[in-house]
Amino acid sequence: MHRQRILTALFAAPVLAAAIFWGGAGLFSCIVLLMSAGCLYEYYRAVFQGGTAVAACGIVAGLLPVASLVAWHDATFVLPALYLVFLASIIFFLLTYSMWENCLQSWALFVLGSLYIGICALHLILVRRLDNGVAWTMFLAVVIFSGDSGAYYIGRAMGRKKLCPSISGGKTVAGAVGGLLLNIFAGLVMWFVMLRQVDPRFIVPLVLLLGVTGQFGDLAESVIKRAAGVKDSGHVLPGHGGLFDRVDALLLAAPMLYWILVLVAHFRLFGLNERLIYYAS
Repeated sequence: MHRQRILTALFAAPVLAAAIFWGGAGLFSCIVLLMSAGCLYEYYRAVFQGGTAVAACGIVAGLLPVASLVAWHDATFVLPALYLVFLASIIFFLLTYSMWENCLQSWALFVLGSLYIGICALHLILVRRLDNGVAWTMFLAVVIFSGDSGAYYIGRAMGRKKLCPSISGGKTVAGAVGGLLLNIFAGLVMWFVMLRQVDPRFIVPLVLLLGVTGQFGDLAESVIKRAAGVKDSGHVLPGHGGLFDRVDALLLAAPMLYWILVLVAHFRLFGLNERLIYYAS
């Protein structure tokens, strides 16, 4: 598994970097759409095992907020799309009420997947469309994936005390600390390479917040998998598990980065100016 993990990362990392740097906003949006569809498929397959119709409806619902942003190039229609997702879920579970042992629980799980993945994924596109979005998107990806790797390898080498044994038996306190240290190191490297116009005093607290948020995302997906009784969300990425396993931290950290950048730019702090809140052409 260790060898497969490295080989997968060596293949996927250059492809992702090339898509961010040279693919343009349109290609990146298409990649996010495909990634979202894959995550939604894995989520609904795990939570509603055997429910093909539910999975299909969930994928459509979860993609609607992302697709609205891609289609209209701004966030104008995201809120109506979210409302349609909620309304459609009500209609769906009213029509299928007798099928469910616990309709309220199934309804909540349905809405959770479509909104969790849909809302978080669209923020990846929002970050990419910022005026300096290429640099910030690369910053986010490198910081989060470095933290994931640090948590995995340091946890395996030094981990003794479990972080949340009732949620995930593999996560350790040493791994969590190691992940944050790798977050900081990667963030400072990316600042030096791509974001030196930003005050460095902003980078470390930003990275720590993103790292902690990413670990919450990892734990949240562990809760979903434990409740569903599955070890991995899928097997599409050898050595890593499913697509949702790989991007759970990235998904939850993306909205955090976007809104911090917008707020900091609005108040013109740490070398960020108001141009950051405008979409790139």
